[in-house]
Amino acid sequence: MKRTQPFYHLRQTLVLFCLLFASGLSFGQGQFIIGVKGGMDGCIYQFNSSSTSLPPNLNTNGTGYTRIVSTGPAIPALLELIYGTKKFRIGYQFEYDRILTTSYKVKVYNPSGAYGDTSVYDPTITQHFFCHNILIELIAFDNHKNLRLVPDIVFGYFHGLSSATLAPYDFSSLNANRFKFGGALNVEYYFGPYSVVATPNFTLAPVKAIADPTEKGYMFFIGLHIGMRFNVTKSKQEADQNPKKKKKEYVNPEEDN
Repeated sequence: MKRTQPFYHLRQTLVLFCLLFASGLSFGQGQFIIGVKGGMDGCIYQFNSSSTSLPPNLNTNGTGYTRIVSTGPAIPALLELIYGTKKFRIGYQFEYDRILTTSYKVKVYNPSGAYGDTSVYDPTITQHFFCHNILIELIAFDNHKNLRLVPDIVFGYFHGLSSATLAPYDFSSLNANRFKFGGALNVEYYFGPYSVVATPNFTLAPVKAIADPTEKGYMFFIGLHIGMRFNVTKSKQEADQNPKKKKKEYVNPEEDN
């Protein structure tokens, strides 16, 4: 049977990652790293569509096409499961963004140019952006004391939720093949198995309407993530190399006489 689920290839990669992790623990090769990050992003959304695809209650004054532009902050949260060798790392990254935009602009065009401009504000708009990513990292610099520079690329699948009628877009009406990609630079300050990480980054997610593929646009995120990483394998190896010493039993010298 043909596999059509969007998560099929990501599940395959995650299974492979788990096998690599298990073999690394068994044979003492490689490293397994768990990371969590937060921070602040800026989100830009632009979408060109027909005037009939506008959110309800907007007066477009005619036919043509529309351009919806939305900009605003977003709060990210990320979880990372990473398998690494001496220079190369690969892993799974779950990414969530709470998009805080509550207003956007709508321009309506015809062949002679723009003739309608509308601003929409709705404080009830809530938008949630979820990503399942494959993460690939390369350790570009390590001073072997406490500092590493680790650029990365990510690609994966995204989906989301919009809870208001006047939201600038409805995730359920966007393209089924929701591919996204991005890049970042991880600045790692490490001590023992722990690392404090600062990550300037960007993400680009092209979007298309399911009903009409000519209606398309993009979502773009740029921001700074800050978090912690924990090297599980290194912690285990240090524990094996430095076992706890048994306490010396006290002997009363009077008992020997």
